[in-house]
Amino acid sequence: ADQMGDELPGELAETWNAACGRLADHLKSMPTITEEPSLLLWLAWRLGWECGVTVRALHAAGIAWGTYPDAMGIHCNAHVNNFVVKPLGSGEMLTTFLAALDFDMAFTRDGYLPEAVASKAGLGLDTWDGVLNFEATMGMRLVLAGSDFASTGVANDGAGVPESHKAVEAAVRDTLVAAYEAARAGGEDAHPHTDALHGAAYDLVHLALCLTTHVEG
Repeated sequence: ADQMGDELPGELAETWNAACGRLADHLKSMPTITEEPSLLLWLAWRLGWECGVTVRALHAAGIAWGTYPDAMGIHCNAHVNNFVVKPLGSGEMLTTFLAALDFDMAFTRDGYLPEAVASKAGLGLDTWDGVLNFEATMGMRLVLAGSDFASTGVANDGAGVPESHKAVEAAVRDTLVAAYEAARAGGEDAHPHTDALHGAAYDLVHLALCLTTHVEG
């Protein structure tokens, strides 16, 4: 923690050190218990997959997460800020990392009001299928890719990524989107859950959360 300087809030030093210690222990045994080439990209696949499963489940049930015109243009609730990281071992699905939330603006086909989005017909929002498609593509997919096209509230600011890590960022973004699309299409889970990586991946998540407590949106 001392090496992180101002990047790490002082009150999180103990949490940071504990996560680093656990991760180091996990990494020592990892080459002998898994064939996955990268823990980071395996985690990116799992997170993208969970986003895709969520959108697929909502839309298959005839539920739009919530997409409508607002003062910023088109607000779309299908985005990554509407997930929270679950504590390790919590919930009924022990193999997942995320839990979806913010359904106060969700609506069904019966509650869809095409006249409310008539001015945005050019974006396809004048039909129910168009709303679902917008959420799946212009909402969640673009946010995972790093865009802020829709008014989602996600601050996709890549300025904080150093030039030396741009390739890593691109690989993570590509993996997130590839997994998301595979799950949304009901395709193959190419990098499924494995107990061998789950704990170590949570250590990475804890480290990332420690370094992003200042990020708004």
